[in-house]
Amino acid sequence: MKKYFALLILILAGLACSLPFSGTPTESAPPTPDVATLVAENLTAAAVGTVPPAPVVTDTPSPAPAPANLSVVYARGGNLTLWRESGSPVNLTSGGQDDSPVLSDDGQVIAFLRNKELYAIRADGSGERLLVSQAYMESFRTADMLAIRPVLFDFAPGSHDVYFSLLGDTEVFPIPLDDLQRVNADAGAPVVVLSAGSGGGKWTFSPDRQWLALAQGNQIRVLRPDGSENRVAFSFTQVSTYSEWTYFPQVVWRNDSAGFYTVVPASAALDNPAEPTRFYYIPLTGDPAKLAEFVTVPVWQSFPYISPDGIKVAYVRESGGTQELHVIDASTADRVYAAGSAFTILGWNPDSERVAFHAADPLVVSLQSFGAAPTLISEGGPFSGPQWVGNEKYLFKNGEELRLRQLPGASVILENGVESYDFALFP
Repeated sequence: MKKYFALLILILAGLACSLPFSGTPTESAPPTPDVATLVAENLTAAAVGTVPPAPVVTDTPSPAPAPANLSVVYARGGNLTLWRESGSPVNLTSGGQDDSPVLSDDGQVIAFLRNKELYAIRADGSGERLLVSQAYMESFRTADMLAIRPVLFDFAPGSHDVYFSLLGDTEVFPIPLDDLQRVNADAGAPVVVLSAGSGGGKWTFSPDRQWLALAQGNQIRVLRPDGSENRVAFSFTQVSTYSEWTYFPQVVWRNDSAGFYTVVPASAALDNPAEPTRFYYIPLTGDPAKLAEFVTVPVWQSFPYISPDGIKVAYVRESGGTQELHVIDASTADRVYAAGSAFTILGWNPDSERVAFHAADPLVVSLQSFGAAPTLISEGGPFSGPQWVGNEKYLFKNGEELRLRQLPGASVILENGVESYDFALFP
């Protein structure tokens, strides 16, 4: 799976189409949870450890090496290359037409796009295979679509199964088919998991790999990986973005796979500025529980983000003409950690104790370690595409340079001219 700071997906024009509403919005009358019990259970489920000391920025001539089990695949000049910390880069393709690589958890298979078709190739450059052809996709194309292509594709955790949806290109804007399909990268043909109109959105596997949570515009569904036992777990009023893209709520599963957390911003921030954002726990069995509510800036200014352990939410609030970085936990304790202007939250690092954000200038990206001053994590230049490798290690793009950094040291340039990339950590 992708490991971006930001776990939300913003799908551009065409995703504002209406989705079937199921049930009464749960935020209108949520049950009253036993918060203390829930927090204690989640702390146990998340196995939260001791918070490490805050890193200190220093000038270091030689950065610490990356883990030996780190593999990075990237697209450069339309060709794919696999970089491994313990060896030399391996050129995987040479035709100049490849992009958007994703790497399986075991580092053995790469899925990628070529001429709007989905391919796979082994990590040693062998076994290239066409997974989703134009001939296959043609049966799903409607008359108003000029072309059709896979989108939102990624490997299911611990497998070589690639889940994907289809997107149709028109003269005006792309139209999602709102389907969900899968194909094994090693063998076999694509299989429809959810037919057109019944899928769509962003899917997230449970830790035990037995369930998918499918976040859509007005609901979150849960289903088995084969599409069975498909049901609405949570309904909400669709968040108005006053634009052509749709907000899909973040989903963070409990480590024991008993349920998941989500956060739903105000449905109409311009029409009702006092409407709160709501933080929920949704068990697989039983009723959703509202854990907290709070007022944030509009969702297009900064998204609220749930920590990986599911216990906290970072959000931005307007106060007296300035903006504040807040963190609220499931016990409703709310704390201000920074104040300034134009905050944007980028997400949490894996230890759930530090929040990445930028203030005013997108080049000034900091990592807030609670109880200490923020650590500067950008190094000048256009900072983009950050992904955590560990609690204090991350990959990012500086312009077209792909870099790896171990805090508190400087970064190492892995490659220039990188268009897109993904990574995997495996035993």
